[in-house]
Parts: sequence; C-alpha cells; structure tokens
Amino acid sequence: MKSENIHQDDIFLVGKRILLTTSLQENHLLIKNFWKQFNAKLKSVHMPLAQPWIKYGIMLREDTKLYYFCGVPSLNCYPLDFELLHIPRGAFLHFTHHGGMDQLPETITTIWKQELPASPYQPLTSTICYYEVYEEGFMFQSPTSTIQLYIPIQEEVTPFAYLPAKTLLASQPRNSNANTWFGMDFNMNLYKGCCHGCVYCDSRSKCYQVADFDIVKGKQNALAILEMELRKKRKKGTIGIGAMSDTYNPFEKTQCLTKGALALIERYGYGVGIDTKSTLILRDIDILKRIAKQYPSIFKITITCAQDSLSKQIEPFAPVSSKRFETVKALREAGLFTGILLMPILPFINDTEENILTIVQKAHEAHANFIFVYGGFGLSLRDNQRDYYYHWLDQQYPGLRFTYEEHYHKCYSCNSPHSRHLYKLFVKECRKYGILYRMSDIIRAYKSAIPNEQLQLKL
Repeated sequence: MKSENIHQDDIFLVGKRILLTTSLQENHLLIKNFWKQFNAKLKSVHMPLAQPWIKYGIMLREDTKLYYFCGVPSLNCYPLDFELLHIPRGAFLHFTHHGGMDQLPETITTIWKQELPASPYQPLTSTICYYEVYEEGFMFQSPTSTIQLYIPIQEEVTPFAYLPAKTLLASQPRNSNANTWFGMDFNMNLYKGCCHGCVYCDSRSKCYQVADFDIVKGKQNALAILEMELRKKRKKGTIGIGAMSDTYNPFEKTQCLTKGALALIERYGYGVGIDTKSTLILRDIDILKRIAKQYPSIFKITITCAQDSLSKQIEPFAPVSSKRFETVKALREAGLFTGILLMPILPFINDTEENILTIVQKAHEAHANFIFVYGGFGLSLRDNQRDYYYHWLDQQYPGLRFTYEEHYHKCYSCNSPHSRHLYKLFVKECRKYGILYRMSDIIRAYKSAIPNEQLQLKL
C-alpha cells in the first residue's frame, strides 16, 4: 500500500463525538449510524459547509476510552452542542483507501499490522489515533470512492531553518499618518514565526500567510541584505523591529540576527523601535544605549496581565509579567525611552479594574515613560486565529466561547463591554503618575530626546 510522509498545518473542526467499544465490528456499525445522525444534524441546523465540500472522521483516545468524532471545517458559527476539535500541525503518514466505508476497517487493520511496522516512521502518541477525510462526491457504499487516511507520526528533529529573503526594510509611506504605530520610518522582521504561544496572536491569521506560525525561521542573508539597504537609503530614520515576530525569540541567543542588525543600525546612524516580550533584550543594552544617543529610539515591552499566573496561561512560553516589568525598569535605568504595550485585552478574562490599575501601578514603579492601549480594550479575531482562540477558550474557560459568539459573532474587533469605563480609569491613573498614553505624545517625547542639530548632522 502506497504511503506519503506529509506535513499538515493546524486544522480546526466542529462536530460531535460518540463513545466506542472494544469490538471492531461493533464500532464499525456505530460509526456508520453516527455518520447518518451527523449528516441529518447538519441538514437540520442548515449549517453552511466550507468550500470545497469536505468532512472528517477522527479516531480519538482519551485516557482508556475510544471515541469517534464526525466534523467539518470550522466556520466560526455552529450549534451550541457541537464541540471544537483541534488537529495540531505536524507530520502525518498519508494513505488512500479505495472503496466504500464497509471495507475501511480492513484497510485500517492492514495499515496498523503491516504497513506501519514495516515503515521507518513511529506513530505519535497523542489523543488523535488517525483521521479520515471524505471529499466532495464521496459515496459511502461506492467501490470507486476514496477515503484519505492520516496517521500522526513522530517528526524528525531538524536544525534551525532559514527562509529566502530579497528585502528586509519596508519604508513607511510619506503621506501616511505620522502618528501611525509610534512614528516608525521603516519596519523589518528578521525572523518569521513566533514560539511564545500567545493565544491571542493575530499573526496566525491567514492573511499574513505564515505557515507553521509556531516554528521560528530566520531570514536568509538578513544582515547582508540589511547592510545593502541601509547604505542605499538617502535619509535616516527609526527602524521598527518585531511587529510580526518577536526579534528576541529563544533562537536569537545562538543565531544573533538581532544583535548583528543592531550593530549595522549603529554603524549607519539609524534609530530603533523594538517590540518584545523577552528579557533577552537586556543582552544588547549597551549597543541600544549607543543607538539611542545617535537617533530617536523607543522600546516597547508587551504586558497584558498584572499577575504571573494569568500571563503564563495566556502567553505560555514568554517570560512572566514580573520579569517583563523588571526588564522595563532595567531599560529605563539605562536611560532608554521605554514603555508598555497593554494589548490585547481579552474580554471577560483580563478586562478587570484590578488588572488595569495594577499594571499602571507597576509601570509607575518601573519608571515607564508610557503605556499604550490600542483600540477599545479588546482583541482582534479573524479566520483561523478565531478558531485557535476559541479552542483555547473551550479548554481553559468552558462555556466562555458561547459568550463571545453572542457578543461578537464574526466581528474582527472584539472590544471589552467595559471598554469605556476601563479607558477612563486608565487615563486617570496615567495622568496621576505622569505616564504618557496618547500616541502623538509618545512620539513627540521620544523623537525630541535628540537635539535637532544632531539629527541634521545625521541626515
């Protein structure tokens, strides 16, 4: 039987499951009847299917129990009694079954008893034993039908990968709003993907076309490309780094793309605007100080939760909030213009007075120059990012997904229902401590830190 080792991205499905027995024959009858019930359910709720038409059957093992799940790709709108199932990205061994559903158990038995033992691949020990894909036009009893079978397998450990790159610096259009995202003149990302695991990250959205977002890759020949581009620029400016991918990811410790880029930025007389959650930025504090003396620079540390326990839940692989507050304080003690990105705020989770007040208080104690909140104290959700976030809600806050669906439906901007009150409270506290919070004031403050005469010499 022919097989193929493939890599699949995250798949999110909605559907229902049934508990199976220890009998293969009995399970086959249960599954056939369950498919009939599931198809009838889809028709009864008039649920639209994604294009192209496709359905999934997943064999699940949880503890000592075996389940079968019937599902369709998530469209963010489905019956309340459906569950959201996540098939994690990874390596799969792909087989094709030819024939109707009645012959499927024989094919599966052949795969597990003959094909897998003879292959060089090891099945992955996970909740998902395997999954079936039924494509458009499938007939359950037709001998000419095909069913695609995917078995999760252990992935080979691969070295840090690089992606081809032609350019790095993206110029901010001259006619753009000067107050757009901290007044950056240029933007660049030295890495693609991020491994912080933040449940809310918008960069997972399909529009950014980042496959395997949780796998970090570097930009090939990034430093050579950057030097060429910096040398050709007629005017200096502040270069934004890390808007799409945290430039101080764990791989930076060994790859040193950011460290090398900062050396070039210093050599050619530019400034930097860095967004990060990482404490690794403190490694480069000496060169950051030199850069900030030659051209306006700004440093933004994202902090969304006052308590470490909640930040660990929401941003599982990033340093906890207390470490990030310490980073803000260290950067400020070094004389660097530094503040906090208080975003996003997750409705019904961290949109509390206590969280906002404590963050402002701790920002004051760390001597932060500013705190910036984008929009209306909320988060953005679209396409597969919404699926990812809703799956997390189902795991961590059962029932809260339904509240989101009721309040926001398919809206891109999901603001807290308490946003107006929280913003007034936030502004009041920032004014009390003398912390900047308006974008225009923040830009004006850090860009005026270098005398105009010195800037003219740079230009």
